[in-house]
Order: sequence, then structure tokens, then C-alpha cells
Amino acid sequence: GKGLPPVEAYLSIPEIIRVAKENDVDAVHPGYGLLSERSDFAEAVINAGLRFIGPSPSVVQQMGDKVAARKAAIEAKVPIVPGTDGPITTKEEALEFCKQHGLPVIFKAAYGGG
Repeated sequence: GKGLPPVEAYLSIPEIIRVAKENDVDAVHPGYGLLSERSDFAEAVINAGLRFIGPSPSVVQQMGDKVAARKAAIEAKVPIVPGTDGPITTKEEALEFCKQHGLPVIFKAAYGGG
């Protein structure tokens, strides 16, 4: 990322691939957050002939969607906390969930970090 601001350099997939290739790197670990949650990064690393240290691009994509991730966990018989089968779309649904399960409750976007 020469000449790029730090955050832009950190997130520049083409630059990361270029630096890895120029330095005979054979594997790339995405670190924590940001790039670790981007299936296009995993795919770019693999397509560049490098080893991606982490889940496959399809798994990264599936886990990025909290609804799909929850469904996959249920199918794999992974213990989960109470939640909904799909996105909550109304205030009434949210209130009903709170009444049924009590507080505190965390609401998260289906897509987005964390």
C-alpha cells in the first residue's frame, strides 16, 4: 500500500495480493475483522494462487449473513441462544420477542460486522 493512507492500504485487496506475490508469500491470514469477513478477499487470495488461511469463500459469505449463519448452526446442531427464524421487520415483532424471552436483548443487522 505504498502511498496509500493506512486504512486504505490495509483494505486494498489488489495491493495485498501484489505485496504477497512480490515477496514470495505462499499463504495469507486475514487477521481479525474487516478482511476476515469478506468472501471476495478469500476468493482473491485463492485466485492469485496463494493459500487462504481461513474458511472457504462460500463459508465466509454464509457466515456474513446472520440469518443464514444461524440456520447453518441449527442444521449443524450447534447450541444457539434464543432468536428468530428470520429478520424482524416490525417494532411489534421486536416487542413480542422481548416479552417472550425477557431482557436484555441484542438486535443485530443480518449483514454487517460482528
